[in-house]
Amino acid sequence: MNKKYILCIFAVLITITNSSYAFPAYSKPMSKRATLVPTSEKFNIPSEAEAGTTGISVDDINNLNAVGKLDIVKNDGSTDCCTASVINTDNGNIAITAAHCLFDFNTQTWNSEVYFYPGYNNGQQGKVGKVTATDGYIYDTFMENPILYDYGFIKLDYQGKRLQDDTGSFAYDLDIPRDNYPVNVFGYPIDGEMNCPRDGEHLCEYEGLSFDMPPDVPNPQSYRAITIDVGQCSSGGPWVRIYNPDTNEGNVMGVSHGILPEPYPDESAAWSWTHDEFANLLALADN
Repeated sequence: MNKKYILCIFAVLITITNSSYAFPAYSKPMSKRATLVPTSEKFNIPSEAEAGTTGISVDDINNLNAVGKLDIVKNDGSTDCCTASVINTDNGNIAITAAHCLFDFNTQTWNSEVYFYPGYNNGQQGKVGKVTATDGYIYDTFMENPILYDYGFIKLDYQGKRLQDDTGSFAYDLDIPRDNYPVNVFGYPIDGEMNCPRDGEHLCEYEGLSFDMPPDVPNPQSYRAITIDVGQCSSGGPWVRIYNPDTNEGNVMGVSHGILPEPYPDESAAWSWTHDEFANLLALADN
């Protein structure tokens, strides 16, 4: 494993400069709250930025085009990168990613601008080009503790059309199965251990087992894990269960969070949501 991402728990908050993958160590108890409050924010859309895309006609619908690169402008003007994927919704313009790709815990501010490039690969935009995110949706608990509820949704401006009709989309699990089973994990890493160029320009894939956390760590049922470091900029990338490489279909059952602090295992983790928790936040985004 890349040891620079292993964090220790201290009594004080440690500031990490790259918030897209590494997290502040946090000593607050990691228990699920009885009541969750969804929160949302509108992203800035500069007047010179194209709203939506070029609106080109896409006749080659491929669900793998649902995975894309996120370019992020933070509140202080600096930039960051993540991964997101379109999921199947009534709205048709909803993507799932990590909460820390939308909200900066270190500065306690929402990111300013978010742009999505579905189907991005090998340094090239996908067929639909650049899509502007208009709104972000997360749970407020993440704002209090950055290793809890680290997932969220973005609403996208696709010029009055449904993005998923042109890119395809993944289904999702409302009830995440336990025990060990295969997953395919996607992202655009700039480091880590995925077997690919790891330059932030290529869509990379890891196939392996996902598993429950050991029972002797805090909140073992709240996370799933895989054995590799997926790397920076893979944050928010989908963990797809029952993935079919011929049709690029499957169920999203998590998104890449990063390396949890000790005493968690030194492996990439994903938050393991519950049925009502996921459905309630998605309903807010889908309206």
